[in-house]
Amino acid sequence: MRTRLAFLLSGISKSSIIKKSLLIYLVLILLPSCLLMYGYYRKTSAILERDMSTSMLQTLKQAEYNISGRLDLIENISDGFIANPDVFGFLSSLDKPSYLQYDDFQVLEKLVGSGERNRDIRQIRIFVKPELIYANEDIHFFSLKDIQDSSWLDKARSRNGAIYWGSTHLQSYIGSEPVHVASAARILHDPKNYDRIIGALVVDVKEQLLRQILDRIELAPSQEVFIIDKEGTIVSFLDESRIGSHSELSAEQMNTIWEQGAGYFQTGDSSDLTILYRHIPLSDWTIVAKLPSVEVSGESIALTKISAVIILAAFSIVFIFILVLAFAYAAERLNRRLRELILVLKTEGIDRLDSQNSGDLRKLEQGVARMVQTVHDLTAESYQAKLLERDSQLKVLQSQINPHFLYNTLDSIHWMAVRRKADDISDMIESLSAYFRQSLSKGRYIVTLEEELQLIRSYMHIQNKRNDDGIQMVYLIEDAARYCDLPKMIIQPLVENAVLHGINQKRPKHGTITITASIKNSLLAITVLDDGVGIPPEHLETLLEPSAEPATIQSFGLYNVHERIRLYSQNEPSSGMVITSEWGRWTRVDIVIKITRPSGDEAAELTEGSSDPHND
Repeated sequence: MRTRLAFLLSGISKSSIIKKSLLIYLVLILLPSCLLMYGYYRKTSAILERDMSTSMLQTLKQAEYNISGRLDLIENISDGFIANPDVFGFLSSLDKPSYLQYDDFQVLEKLVGSGERNRDIRQIRIFVKPELIYANEDIHFFSLKDIQDSSWLDKARSRNGAIYWGSTHLQSYIGSEPVHVASAARILHDPKNYDRIIGALVVDVKEQLLRQILDRIELAPSQEVFIIDKEGTIVSFLDESRIGSHSELSAEQMNTIWEQGAGYFQTGDSSDLTILYRHIPLSDWTIVAKLPSVEVSGESIALTKISAVIILAAFSIVFIFILVLAFAYAAERLNRRLRELILVLKTEGIDRLDSQNSGDLRKLEQGVARMVQTVHDLTAESYQAKLLERDSQLKVLQSQINPHFLYNTLDSIHWMAVRRKADDISDMIESLSAYFRQSLSKGRYIVTLEEELQLIRSYMHIQNKRNDDGIQMVYLIEDAARYCDLPKMIIQPLVENAVLHGINQKRPKHGTITITASIKNSLLAITVLDDGVGIPPEHLETLLEPSAEPATIQSFGLYNVHERIRLYSQNEPSSGMVITSEWGRWTRVDIVIKITRPSGDEAAELTEGSSDPHND
């Protein structure tokens, strides 16, 4: 054994440097790295697969929220119907004369018609005692005898007056083909004798409502997303032919789903499926998603492989670095000479190089000298090119709005309206003309904050004329901030977006826009806040990205405004625009601009020509 080991070591010592280096790399780098990567792969694959499944469950949770919200609205309609105390009196008064029962029927018809205005409701059906004259009306009113053998009747009774959501079924209506509906059923008891059943209220909801929500769920290319009831029967499926059939889930899988309520598991059989599920409140339904496990973990496996390659590359780099250090001593004289060469080039130029050296070192020195000179020239050219590019960008952005022609035309229309005594039209045109005149700003690209606010006042005067003064403007402006310079048309597009995409989307179209401005740490901070409908979270991240379409005259675009601020502020790190929003409630835009102040005379002129913004 010792002889063999000695022979092996002797062979290694006699090997070339390349062979020794490869052997060291194999023993110290490659083998340990492979073992480490294997363990890393197993661990991270499990973690990433779990995180991916959790993310998909969040998608199911959002779908569950949407369905629960729609079901809750249906239940509110049902609750509103039985909240009318006359309903129970109508249904329990069997001994009323026919003409009084007919009056009751007309009142009930109006209540049913009011509930059916909801677009999700296919029809409302009321089952009443057969003694009532309208029990066989067969559109909205039916006899209780018709549901004596219904499968849902006992389940609805067990709810003690609460709503029972039954499974989807085909329902026929007069004058139309049978359609799939899900019914919210509740039993109506006599208030004076609760044990006595006087009717049943059934609200039929279009199954199409559920399919539309399922169609918006995107988890994987081969996904199957559906809704099942407690028996495993499919309530809703994108393939309508599958509705009413069994979901093919085993009894054990069904028990897991109903015991846990929300989660995921893998089948572990030859199909290798991952099943995600989430219970829908207010009902016995559950959203289920079936998809191949490879589509859940495929991305995580790819990421793990990339990480493993990065780790191996990092160890290889470390090994190469060690080899470089081993050869550093041999290259020390050459490195010292190169450092002296570069120092001479920087301080005295290429003409002062030592010309006594000859051979390869002299050629190397000349090559390095040419390289340094080339880099210097290219750096200077790049700097000039960037200056020209920035100037071009500023000019292009400014030229996007040129309302001079429209201003002159509107001024002519204004005087025509004055001559015809059309005061409303004249006032509107005059405001619009003032808006364009202020947007021209005598050809200046840079305006003061006060001038920008005057432009906004003209714009909002026009908008409020259209919206019956439904939008209130609040200006909270520090006096020192009024005379700070900023690029023209920076705040107006933000106010326009707040009006068109925020407040005008509300019903009624009433709201408040608050503009604040102050000076903080030598920067101009401006905030535009509106109480409109807000911005969906999925759109917030893309608002400041370059648009695929160029900005139009009607809207600069938020990306355009953000870039103009950055260019004007010479890419000051803290300058730019930040957008925050709460969907359904408000939107806030914060912009920060590098301050440049006008002279005292300009400030005085602006003060004389402006009004108190707090009174706007």
